[in-house]
Amino acid sequence: MLLTLEGCSGQTPNLAALQPAAGATDTAVRSEPVVPGRRARVFIFAGLGDKCEQLPAPEVSIVVPPSKGDIAFVPGQETTIQYSAKGTCLGQKATGTAVYYTAWVAAQGVDRFSITAKLASGETVTRSFEVAIAE
Repeated sequence: MLLTLEGCSGQTPNLAALQPAAGATDTAVRSEPVVPGRRARVFIFAGLGDKCEQLPAPEVSIVVPPSKGDIAFVPGQETTIQYSAKGTCLGQKATGTAVYYTAWVAAQGVDRFSITAKLASGETVTRSFEVAIAE
């Protein structure tokens, strides 16, 4: 089972709610190691409005690329909101853009990368990720 941090906005449409709650780190860590050569989902960026209504998926881009693998973005991925800075929209269904990571075949150890997501309103959030690579 992977750690899912799919987020939503509890106020006016924004991605700021995808940031960790006070005291939490800004790094999302996948709970299970990834298998080299096998694609693994690590996150879904989804936009929800102040009444938990679906917003268009944010535009996502790589800010800091991984050093031991590749990133792919897959739009139209359904998820259940499991994390929200304000605790709203939990359990709601949403559709967003998934971030998938594939470790290179000979890769070992831990890899890190950062992704930025931007809503049509211009609000932006950058999130860092850490994945352990199975041996």
